[in-house]
Amino acid sequence: MKNRMVFFKRIRVLALVLLLLGVLSACGAPEESAADSARPEEEPAAGLQEDASYTDYSTQGVAFQVPADWTRAEGTDLFYATGRREVYGLNGVSPLGSYTPQEFYEALVSHYEDTNQFSDLQAAESVSAWQSADGVDCYAADLTGYQDSILYCTKLIAAPQKNLVLTFCGQANAETLGDAAPVWDQLNELCESLTFEIGTRDEITGNTFLCGDGSQLCLGDGGDFRWYSSAEDHEKPYYEGVYEVFRGQAAMDKAASLTEYGLTVEELEQVLSANMNGYIPGGSRPSDLLYAMGELEDGRERYQVCLDTFYAVILHNQRLVSSPEEVREGGNSTLYIGFYLPGLGMADLTNCNVGSNTQWTFQEKTA
Repeated sequence: MKNRMVFFKRIRVLALVLLLLGVLSACGAPEESAADSARPEEEPAAGLQEDASYTDYSTQGVAFQVPADWTRAEGTDLFYATGRREVYGLNGVSPLGSYTPQEFYEALVSHYEDTNQFSDLQAAESVSAWQSADGVDCYAADLTGYQDSILYCTKLIAAPQKNLVLTFCGQANAETLGDAAPVWDQLNELCESLTFEIGTRDEITGNTFLCGDGSQLCLGDGGDFRWYSSAEDHEKPYYEGVYEVFRGQAAMDKAASLTEYGLTVEELEQVLSANMNGYIPGGSRPSDLLYAMGELEDGRERYQVCLDTFYAVILHNQRLVSSPEEVREGGNSTLYIGFYLPGLGMADLTNCNVGSNTQWTFQEKTA
């Protein structure tokens, strides 16, 4: 496994913090004219699905509900509250990377204090356990700040298993409001509807994939598979058998339980942590360390991975079929572990039997 580990130098926390600050600083206060611009005649925000009183809003791998009569601020994930000089919504999104939620939160608070972002900042000492509407274990902390006459309420939510840090905000005119409690009530209600859209489903079971060597793997819904040496020619001899798919923590536990491969949960967690700062498909190379340390210019595209996109797939080869009349029984089992990258429609995996990299590109649902 050691040759699969990509050791990236930790991204500076400050860089991540700045990602979270961008919209907040640019949005500014909900001016009186901005509040008046919450015009009911405007079209609903794109991607919203209407119901009686609330709207499901989906963006950047998460979803949450806002009142159906609110108006989205163009170019942001923020919404004007109808009839009030207040703005609410998702202010920033960043990978958590290889940091703990507490480390990230402390860096954010320190940045606010060092840059005098607010004239008055009230921040919790530490993050605390919090759970999203779809049951994802998270950590959260509240910050209340004032900048001139503007009140900023910010809830930081870190979801380690999704490799995400979110900041939700509520902004209002402090002079006319007088009390932060109503803003926090509204903001907490919005955050309580949070659900995640990353790693929420099995992307492998029941699908057909084109493998990197030109072969084709057809995984049936019933747990059976066929492996063809050529996607274009199914008349050649092929293997068939049964398979198992594990995802997330279950994948790590299963791989570690197969003692013949010599893997441990701790080692797999290190692999996950090393890749959460940005995953490069295709296996690691010695030069990756130099790229990560900034000694070589790195323009390669990285992809976000998390615990819930980690897979273990076991193919139990049972027979080689040369023709209906010629079937050779017997075979071995092969363990594959790695990440599924939805943006590429591809599973980037290590064949643990031989220690080589393979890529399965989604083709279609298996007939």
